[in-house]
Amino acid sequence: MKFMMATPEKMKAALLTAYNAPIEIRDVPRPEPIADEVLVKIEASGVCFTDVHIWKGEHASPNPLPLIMGHEGVGTVVKVGSSGGRLKVGERVGIGYVHSACGHCRECQTGGENYCADFYATGYSTPGCFAEYVVLKQDWANVIPEGIDPAEAAPLMCAGAAAYASFLKTGVKAGETIAIFGMGGLGQYCVQIAKLAGARVIAVDISPEKLAMAKALGADEGVIADAGAGETIQTLGGARGCVNFAPVGATWQMMLHACNPRARIVMTGVPAQELAFYAHEVIAPGLTVVGNSASNRQEMRELLNLAATGRIKGVIVRRPFSQINEAIADLIAGRVEGRTVLDME
Repeated sequence: MKFMMATPEKMKAALLTAYNAPIEIRDVPRPEPIADEVLVKIEASGVCFTDVHIWKGEHASPNPLPLIMGHEGVGTVVKVGSSGGRLKVGERVGIGYVHSACGHCRECQTGGENYCADFYATGYSTPGCFAEYVVLKQDWANVIPEGIDPAEAAPLMCAGAAAYASFLKTGVKAGETIAIFGMGGLGQYCVQIAKLAGARVIAVDISPEKLAMAKALGADEGVIADAGAGETIQTLGGARGCVNFAPVGATWQMMLHACNPRARIVMTGVPAQELAFYAHEVIAPGLTVVGNSASNRQEMRELLNLAATGRIKGVIVRRPFSQINEAIADLIAGRVEGRTVLDME
């Protein structure tokens, strides 16, 4: 008697098969969750500039291609790897950049799991959310509160979370001034977060249109990102903290000049070029320069609770999943007003 192996179920997935080459949508085997995982049917998936860095090979995956990118997914749990876990079938969850971490190192146990040496990244070192289904570790699932639309929630998984964590790292308090460089999706979220915290917000960008959008979202001042931007910010009283979301090196000197003594500069955007400075530019005013990547789980929960109140809204451009290459091209060309979200349904 012959026994036939069950044919794996298929799903549509967008595959990066070569760097700087068009992404291909293909049928691939649908993943199956193991004991600590759940299977999530993706409803919406955000497109992030980190995906651009991966697509170009500037942040090449440690694994051989093909790769399913994407780390801003929202969907519904359709299968659990084992019963008795924290998640049940039918719950809506979000998938962020942090897929998992070791859980026992110093970073993991002090709120820095996103800096763990054994950190795995969704859509980079594990298959991501540019697919109909993805498996997710239960402990790293972000439960989406009621009242948040999937397309609104998707960019919060990375852009919103990174903006929130970046603002916290500035140490800016109510009544103090923060200068936010780059009014793309992350900058737009950060403007709203900073205003909710009571800060005075100076938005900085090369685009007058994006500065107008920042003002509509609550920014107190808008400054064109040119060679004199730092001095302009000083005429407005200077900044207690600066955050850079622009993926260009030109903002570095602007921030150095914009800072008041003992200010903090948070670097979140990833310029391709090296950054240079004279030591006295940092030492004399006592500046602190801090890097930020993604967020920890507590920061994600806090952000989602804020978003559930309706006080943080993304500027969302929705596109069908089939237009993923066009979405990435528009992001590279700077044609996206806020955050692009792929409709997976």
